Amino acid sequence: MQTYPCSRVLLRFDRDTDKPGLFRCHLSACAQDREGNLWLGNDESTGLSRLKSKTPDVFAKHLYQDLSDRLELPEEDEEVDIEGMDIEEDRLWIVGSHTGTRKKFKPKKDIEDNLERLSQVRLRPNRFLIASAQIDGGQLKDDRLTQIPITKEGNALSLALQEDPHLGPFLGTKGEEQHGGCQQIASKENGFDIEGVAVREDRLFLGLRGPVLRGWAVLLEICLAESTGNRLTLEPIGSDGRHYRKHFIDLKGMGVRELMWYGSDLLILAGPTMDITGLQSIYRLRYAADLTDDSITALDDGRLELLYHLPLMTHGDKAEGLCRYGDSGLLVVYDAPRSDRLVAKNAILADVFAPPNA
Repeated sequence: MQTYPCSRVLLRFDRDTDKPGLFRCHLSACAQDREGNLWLGNDESTGLSRLKSKTPDVFAKHLYQDLSDRLELPEEDEEVDIEGMDIEEDRLWIVGSHTGTRKKFKPKKDIEDNLERLSQVRLRPNRFLIASAQIDGGQLKDDRLTQIPITKEGNALSLALQEDPHLGPFLGTKGEEQHGGCQQIASKENGFDIEGVAVREDRLFLGLRGPVLRGWAVLLEICLAESTGNRLTLEPIGSDGRHYRKHFIDLKGMGVRELMWYGSDLLILAGPTMDITGLQSIYRLRYAADLTDDSITALDDGRLELLYHLPLMTHGDKAEGLCRYGDSGLLVVYDAPRSDRLVAKNAILADVFAPPNA
């Protein structure tokens, strides 16, 4: 079931940037618009990259567009951790991870300091981002992005999910505990972590890297409406007036790393929930557009199909972005790329895989 890329694409970024690794080494999302431009997100900034198709299998003419002054964010100079991206018609959608983070171990600090650091989980409000903007000619056309409002406690979706019997225990964002920590379980520890989005009219499917519950991955489905002041509001979509639906899928213990529409089906890029290198796969959830209520889909019921496993790596090459590549395939971009992808100081190779059969 393992497959290999049918071709590779060169992504070339701005030579003049003082941080070329920021763009090429932290790719976390991708989408291609109707004009052939490639849009890329990374999880270490507050902006988007756009590359234009220069020659077959080469994207260049890099434009970086910072979002700080186009969004209403509760914290200054903090990343939004873009982890999901999709384009529908002329609108670009971006989604942040909605995660809390645990402080990292630092080798230069002593044991006591590091034990204290590892005890602290911080809520990251800027990451509770769901927003969209009109695009045209490879440019963001909106001075202000349309978004769900964010506070230092989260957004309307995260607050609604705190009462959910499955996801609430992972999203206890209410109130700060001692030592500057929060109650939310950290990302990459099976904590709540959005890493994929697929948009269909006013419906958004959000793929969760975590939590994975007894081996079952989770998709959230929400419905959005625009209100005044460039704001998005959640509309009732679930039973009993809930503002979300839940779809449990059997990805054999993996979480969702990205989503994309393939007709009425969803393609799911799956990978490890924890911060490890492991199996990465692409699944197909048939007729996902026809879902009208909460659902559970096992791998043997005919609607969920394992298409193939990506080449297994012992380190690096964490597949995080998935999108169409013209009419010829599926483009996958990687965070923590292996050295053989870094073909120049400002360039990196992405993979193209064959699309699924009808």
